[in-house]
Amino acid sequence: MASGKKKRVMIACVTFETAKVVNPVMFYEVNKVHIIHYIRDPLAESSKIYLSFYDRVVDVIRERSPLDIEIVEHIEKVSDFSAMLRTVLKIIQDERAEDDGSEVYVNISSGSSEYAAASAIASMMVPGTIPFSVGTKQYTVATEDIPKVYFENGLPVGLTKDTYDPKTIHSYSIAIPDEVLVRGLRVLEERNRDGLQVTGPKMIESLKEKGIWYRKTEVSDPEKKARQRLTEAVYYQRDFVDNWSANGWVAKNSRTGKYEVTEEGRAVLGIFYT
Repeated sequence: MASGKKKRVMIACVTFETAKVVNPVMFYEVNKVHIIHYIRDPLAESSKIYLSFYDRVVDVIRERSPLDIEIVEHIEKVSDFSAMLRTVLKIIQDERAEDDGSEVYVNISSGSSEYAAASAIASMMVPGTIPFSVGTKQYTVATEDIPKVYFENGLPVGLTKDTYDPKTIHSYSIAIPDEVLVRGLRVLEERNRDGLQVTGPKMIESLKEKGIWYRKTEVSDPEKKARQRLTEAVYYQRDFVDNWSANGWVAKNSRTGKYEVTEEGRAVLGIFYT
């Protein structure tokens, strides 16, 4: 590995694709690639076809990337969801165990559907992992040639002509973000967007107005109002800000000192409790 160069690791699966694996290697300037593929019988003609795609991916990476790029081969059954989840998760954990500040990118667009699902789940299980998808800009089959490839007897069939019986896959629980935290985060984002103050007292006031503040902190005695404000400030920090920060949803602006919603936080807002 080149001295001083940040380690960027990518995980991908190869079946019948090349560009979806190779192009991201160049885009992210990856210097270590874990490639998962499968060979049932090295002597079988079908296995030779699969192997040719893997070999081509390796050749192109070598041609386009620095000579010091590291390619790690993993031969696993790509049609087995559990095997894919185990394999991807182990690769991520092994890379993270080195704790050298490396970035781990997981390509969820390449390979089999079982790999795609498993790699997305594995990415979410290990904080800091960066899953990404790759869209197709241009296909190898021209539009006018699609009937020749994907039609049979004049009817659309697709690449798959027949299937095995469906197999259920094991489910893995991934917690949905807490609703109060997400709705509170949306208040912070909206106030920042509208140029309003996001100080503790202003945020607490807004959270109360929207019915998000769940602590019973109101007091009727005017002499205890100061104590109430102090108590609420502690709760706001502990119940909201600390959790937002721990989840990577907010970061403090070094110039203004204000908490601002991060890209990850905005992604959460775009998905949950909309």
